[in-house]
Amino acid sequence: MTDASLKLELNSFLSKESPDDRGISGNMPLKFAGVFLVVLAVFGYFICDYAVESRKKTMVGELHKQLDVSATGKARVIETWLAGTIRNTDRIASNDLFQLFATEINLVGDGKLESSLNAQLPYMQNALTKFTDQNELVGAYLIGKAGRAYLASANAPALNDVQRAMAQEQYGKADVTFLPFRETGDGLVFDYLLPIRAAQTNPASANNVVGVLLITVPASESLSGLLDTESFSLQVGTTRLYQEIEGQFFQITPLRPPFIASQPDLGFISGATGFQELQDSNGRDIFASGAAVSGTNLAVFQLVNKAHALTSLQNYALFVYGLAICIFIVVVTVLATVWLMLKGQSARALAQQYKEFASQINVQRRLLGSINNTIDELISLTDPEGRYIYANPSLARLADFPLRSIPGKTDRDIFGDKAAHELAEYDRKAIATEQTVNAFVDIETREGVRTLRVAKSRFLNEEGAFIGIVTVCSDITEFVEYQRRKEEMDRKSINVLSQMLEANDPYLSYHSARMAQLTDYISTELGLPPETRKLIHTSAHLSQIGKISIPREIREKTSRLTEDEQKIMQGHVLTAEKILINADVEKPVMETVTQINERLDGSGYPNGLTADDIKTPARLLGMADNLIARISPRSYRESTTVDEALRVFRENPEKYDSEIVEAMVRFFETEIGRDFKASIEQNDGNA
Repeated sequence: MTDASLKLELNSFLSKESPDDRGISGNMPLKFAGVFLVVLAVFGYFICDYAVESRKKTMVGELHKQLDVSATGKARVIETWLAGTIRNTDRIASNDLFQLFATEINLVGDGKLESSLNAQLPYMQNALTKFTDQNELVGAYLIGKAGRAYLASANAPALNDVQRAMAQEQYGKADVTFLPFRETGDGLVFDYLLPIRAAQTNPASANNVVGVLLITVPASESLSGLLDTESFSLQVGTTRLYQEIEGQFFQITPLRPPFIASQPDLGFISGATGFQELQDSNGRDIFASGAAVSGTNLAVFQLVNKAHALTSLQNYALFVYGLAICIFIVVVTVLATVWLMLKGQSARALAQQYKEFASQINVQRRLLGSINNTIDELISLTDPEGRYIYANPSLARLADFPLRSIPGKTDRDIFGDKAAHELAEYDRKAIATEQTVNAFVDIETREGVRTLRVAKSRFLNEEGAFIGIVTVCSDITEFVEYQRRKEEMDRKSINVLSQMLEANDPYLSYHSARMAQLTDYISTELGLPPETRKLIHTSAHLSQIGKISIPREIREKTSRLTEDEQKIMQGHVLTAEKILINADVEKPVMETVTQINERLDGSGYPNGLTADDIKTPARLLGMADNLIARISPRSYRESTTVDEALRVFRENPEKYDSEIVEAMVRFFETEIGRDFKASIEQNDGNA
């Protein structure tokens, strides 16, 4: 039904005289006007409030994405810098000469060095000094159990009591320890402690810590460059770096004294996760997003003043509410005028005045509709043949069409054949199901491809007859791009973790790759949905990450593990969980990795979960892990075959999912499955 036909029906109705041609009493117009004004005011308020809140939600959502990307990106850059520094130092810590020298000094204890060790001191000190100069370090020290520095690079500053105490504590730790940033006359520096393990004289002492390297690194210029805002295209607001020391918080400013300034606990500092809306120390409302730097007591925050960020929203709200008030005033004026004119007139004259009043109401309807035209959503009404009856300015701007030219056109005229075909299909579904149909459609515009979230529903007249389709679209292109960037960041994180696994132990990487191959096949055989197959594939590549914390002599032991060694080995699950949490890996992936070693009867670890609590991806990966391990030979047992592993699975239905077992059997009976079985049995677990 067009605007012309609607006006014709209205005029026809209003032209009819009352049956007895009597005037209308004075109370009736007043009641009508009062009810109309109340309805108009309430409706106008909700329209305005919706428009303002919609704009605010969009602005905050965009700000959230930008702050998250910036804070997380800078935290990951700092982590990469620290990891690179450690890799350089690890070369000297794993040097055979340094390991042997530290081993001999450790045997002496705090006693007097023998002449042979004294003779080695100048050479070892020169080597340490050369390493320090090449890597532009402030200083490097070899510290014994008693806190004595046996070696120090040339021109290295004297050790303080805190450094000595932390070095002594490092003898009980296996990982690198980062000490807090501190100020010097030349700017910011930080220390980290790297354990030196015993020289490989015998297997029993191979994992003993016999010395600690304390490395002092200049940090001002490097840290300033890493926090540089210009390298981040999504930079919004201010970047701040915080450091926590014994429950107290300090702001780090690399190039501006004071380099370390005490800060109150603002709440968001200790949390260091995600997007938050809160107040700073000055009582100002801010938006903040933080990301912790893994392995340290550091957190990067991106902050922006709320009032500044939402300045444009205030102007928008003033415009919307101002327009609504103007419309309301005009309507009140019209109603008052009409009431005064109707009073004391005949029914015929009153009917004529009602016509004029209806015309004014139509004008006000159009004015009120202008509020709707200011929102970002694309709104349109099409007739049963798909021709546009109405479109708001947002749709016209996106389609790059003059607003007046859109009525009478079709989706094919505006968006092209491909998009029109999809939209027509959703129209048919909305008509057939009599329900709102939601979908996503890509359309071509002059600015490129835009992704729209589309909602379509039937439009009925007063008699309930179908007269058209109402369509409301939201442009979610930026949100889709944000999701793509996040997935890319997740992929990079997973690649980094996989590289760590490969560098630590190529066999673990091989094992994970074989698990990924096998589970890809079995997931397809089971008919699992694409998102579940992706989850399983990612989890397979990360399944062995926790084993990098297991001492190599336990992983490669040629005899059966003792009870204590088995407990250490099982601890890899908790290590994997910590690594994946720090790497910001998705929660479903982390949960799957931690459940791989669980069994249906509760005999697995680490939590002894039973069938109802173990997810299908973890069941599948657990069986793949078991199968790959069984065909890999060990010194204490011969390798088995795939068929033998499947037989074990079938004979223990209380532990292994029978549906997955049968899917494995079917796969290995296929040509691809037979080739895969031959490849893994021939390799015998060797990468």
